[in-house]
Amino acid sequence: MRRICFLFLIVFSCLSFSQEKELTILFRDIETQLPVDEVTLTILRTKESFISNADGMVKVILKRPSYLEVSHSSYKKFIVKSITLNEEENVIYLENTVNKLPEIILTKDHPQDILKSIVENSRNKLSVPSNLRVYIREFFKKNGANILYNDGLVNFQILKEKSSIKTDILVEQNRVLGVLNEKTDKDVYGYNLNNLMENYYKFKYLDEILDNKVKNKYDFQIKSYPENEDYYQLLVKPLEEESGYLFNYTILYDHNKRIIVEIDNFITPERAEKNSDYSISGKKNVFKSAFKMTYRIKGNEEYYLVYAKEEIGFLAKQDKEMIKTEVRNYFVTNKFTKRMFTYDVKDIFKEKTLLNRNNTILTDFWNIDSGLVLTQEEQDFIDSLTTVYEE
Repeated sequence: MRRICFLFLIVFSCLSFSQEKELTILFRDIETQLPVDEVTLTILRTKESFISNADGMVKVILKRPSYLEVSHSSYKKFIVKSITLNEEENVIYLENTVNKLPEIILTKDHPQDILKSIVENSRNKLSVPSNLRVYIREFFKKNGANILYNDGLVNFQILKEKSSIKTDILVEQNRVLGVLNEKTDKDVYGYNLNNLMENYYKFKYLDEILDNKVKNKYDFQIKSYPENEDYYQLLVKPLEEESGYLFNYTILYDHNKRIIVEIDNFITPERAEKNSDYSISGKKNVFKSAFKMTYRIKGNEEYYLVYAKEEIGFLAKQDKEMIKTEVRNYFVTNKFTKRMFTYDVKDIFKEKTLLNRNNTILTDFWNIDSGLVLTQEEQDFIDSLTTVYEE
């Protein structure tokens, strides 16, 4: 009898997970109880990644039980079993490891030279060749009004070609909502997919501060990172007396492996305003610009871009009218593999942006495969365009 019961339990267990299981997880700071965004949740069995949104939420569809890795640069990394998450909404509290103030790290080499070395090592350590399945999401506003939305599932087959990065792009699905005005919206642009991976994998966003000529224009400083003792943060700030569109940078890196974990850069509104000239017709005057890139490290064999976010706002005079354009982009690697795929050359996407491609919608990919749940505000943005689009 016991043998029969045991067999029944095994069969029942298998059947209970033969259907897909959807998990909703909310990440909260254990002290403040506030949502934590940009948490990376990785299904270790499949190497699928999910990023928590501004509400701290991720939604995961599992075909089999798995270990889930939870990571965020400001919190302790840990692993949880999916079978322990049985609530309709599972709240996971993250423990902040801050217990002291950051300390300045004194080095014999100039921090810029250290950064050059770290960038070079990071370029060499990135997992290439590899394939990234990426969800891209883009929001566009003009003069405060919602005008355009675009998202899609894109495969990037990344290869090395001498000293550069070569990318073959295959689009699985995509959608564009909204209509561009050829005259007033000519400055609206989305991700340039052709050079996107080279920018991220060659760390092009750091080129400005790697040039020896700018060493005296910025304050370079290395500090400890109390949130994680394996990391240092390299802070680069333009000197107040220097003019121009100069950005602030925070580069988080593993000081043992000497590879980059995260890059944050932005221009302050004061500096953007100070260096603007609104009298020139057609000139773009940037009033907001910020980028963030997060890379995932797993042992000594996996190192790849897992998340990126970009916000840019600019003003341009067109026919005596000042046009204010705002763009917000998200990039989520929802699956990583070193296995190369075969495909027909004619299927490779050659355009710069998904905005130039007709809608190809086979599933609700934004809900099923995105890895990034829409917030209510973002859903409202899309709904506002869907209503107009349908009319």
